[in-house]
Amino acid sequence: MDFTTFQEITYTRPDFEARKEELRRYTQDLKNAGSYDELKAIFLKHDEDSRHFNTMFDVAYIRNSIDTNDAFYEAEMNAFHEQEGHLAILAQDAAKALLDSPFLTKFEKDFGSLVVQNLRVSLKLASPAIVEDIAKEAALCQEFSRTTAGCTTDFHGESCNFYGLLKHMQSTDRAEREEAFLAWSGLYESVSGKLDDIYDQLVELRSSMAAKLGFDSYVSMVYASMGHYDYTPEDVAVFRRQILEDVTPICQRLYDEQAKKLGLSRLEWYDEALASPEGNAVPIGSRDELIAKAQKMYHELSAESGVFFDFMVEHQLFDLDSKPGKQTGGYCAFLSEPRAPFIFANFNGTSADVDVLTHEAGHAFESYLSSRINPLASQAFSTSELCEVHSMSMEFFAYPWMESFFGEKADLYRYDHLTSALKVLPYMCCVDEFQHRVFAERPDAAGRRQIWRDLERKYMPWRSYTGSDFLEGGGFWMQKPHIFINPFYYIDYALAQMGAFEFYQKMCEDKEKAWADYYRLCQSGGSRSYFNTLDYAGLSNPFHEGTVKKIMDFLETKLF
Repeated sequence: MDFTTFQEITYTRPDFEARKEELRRYTQDLKNAGSYDELKAIFLKHDEDSRHFNTMFDVAYIRNSIDTNDAFYEAEMNAFHEQEGHLAILAQDAAKALLDSPFLTKFEKDFGSLVVQNLRVSLKLASPAIVEDIAKEAALCQEFSRTTAGCTTDFHGESCNFYGLLKHMQSTDRAEREEAFLAWSGLYESVSGKLDDIYDQLVELRSSMAAKLGFDSYVSMVYASMGHYDYTPEDVAVFRRQILEDVTPICQRLYDEQAKKLGLSRLEWYDEALASPEGNAVPIGSRDELIAKAQKMYHELSAESGVFFDFMVEHQLFDLDSKPGKQTGGYCAFLSEPRAPFIFANFNGTSADVDVLTHEAGHAFESYLSSRINPLASQAFSTSELCEVHSMSMEFFAYPWMESFFGEKADLYRYDHLTSALKVLPYMCCVDEFQHRVFAERPDAAGRRQIWRDLERKYMPWRSYTGSDFLEGGGFWMQKPHIFINPFYYIDYALAQMGAFEFYQKMCEDKEKAWADYYRLCQSGGSRSYFNTLDYAGLSNPFHEGTVKKIMDFLETKLF
């Protein structure tokens, strides 16, 4: 696909019936292949032919998330979701044809065991019994996005959404922070009934889908669908325990020090984001100026990263401004036909804007690079736990250029960034254990809030929401979109942070070697399984006893 900018890509709804016929023909061609070379050519042609269909989906998704009020792209997403289950069943037939092929051994040798494993698992994840459920699940997720995207309030004469209020919660004026906190909490409370209803339906629906597919629980189903093949929920529980034992005490120490710096006897939640009594490091420059600084940084970091970021700028592969109706959060998508990443974010005038240009750019760099090396569209991104290693590590590789973004507050930014990366780990464990308990216990809305507040007291004993009965009563879980839209993904950030911290240590010891190792990791893309990639990249296994403690021992030398 030739294109100039993302905005100029022409979107056309795919012919779904033609797509179904293509899948049927592909399956038959696989069955009729008379040699491995013929089978391989059929497989690769189908992969290439599928790129346009997948790109149209991603263009519609991105434009829908940019403006959730756009009726056209809302309808387009509904059309895709209505067909998703039917297409998955036909893709399942093709997967079975490949797995039954007498040439499977040669196929696996060429494309790797992970591709074959994904095909085998795909046979368990589609069924006519859940076609309507898939469409309903997607509709509920869209309803969540619309509901939260539509939340605004007047704050000091300014119409603010959630992201706009977060900026005020970093004010040096504690009264302003508290006022913004109460407004932020009030927005969530105002839609909490609707969010509870959406989540009730999602939990019921997802549990029902798992049962229809023959899984013993939704947790087993989602682990399979995410490609979490190398470990179990029990292994994740061991990792969470390590975080509780080795990270929570360090975070408590950091928060105690922060309270002293701010002259407070104890921190409230709206104090946690303020790193210094003089104010947080705030990026210098407009959006366009920040992009120009990032472009200069990536040219100086390496020749390869410079070429990558030039590509992003030339084709305008960003949507960064926060605006009414825009979906919350940030992400990196990948348009497989032009092999082009796309960065979606909500700038709000805080250091998080710079984090976008490093974190999401880490995802984008990896997919840009690996898609030009690995043959399959599905290999542009690695497994989810590794994708976040690319993004989080890039944040650390950007450290030497922070003076450009923050001036004399660059050291404050680096310290705040490092401590924040550490402090968020217990929260990630809260989110993960919360989901495991919700799907195991199936509590009502009040029960969910009690579970959440109990987990906060366990992992984050410093957390206080004085002034908000809603949050003090356990409502904070609602502000995490992953719980609704990407269930059980959030712990992947914590797993990946271990690898990113190790890259930071490598960077401190030998910057050039660290970058070479990182570049090699990005080239690997989705060609290897999680554990195999950890070995390939020389990273520790976070599930092994002692891994978290070893990493914390290094970080303490940087923090205290």
